[in-house]
Amino acid sequence: MILAHIMAKNKAQALEIINLLMDENLLLQAAISEKTIFQKKTAAGELISEQRTLIIGKTKGLLFTTINAVLKEKFKDNMPMLYSVPIVYMDEELAALLRENTAKV
Repeated sequence: MILAHIMAKNKAQALEIINLLMDENLLLQAAISEKTIFQKKTAAGELISEQRTLIIGKTKGLLFTTINAVLKEKFKDNMPMLYSVPIVYMDEELAALLRENTAKV
């Protein structure tokens, strides 16, 4: 089990991604939050910041490659950042719910 982290450009894109992945049973649940991302400094030494929307969704680790492929196909020119964090412990009832309600692998 993993938490898929997807960094969308904005809330509208985040909701589109959630709908897309849930329609294909690739996520069980998802949460979104607004984040400020800091990047490299300008020539003047100032940090560059951007607003992004972070999606965190529960899913099976074996679905990561499929999620990546679906996002690459849908967002060819604007691929959101995708990575995952393992879930080390999870209540067995929630784990069973996740297994039952996500795509079979």
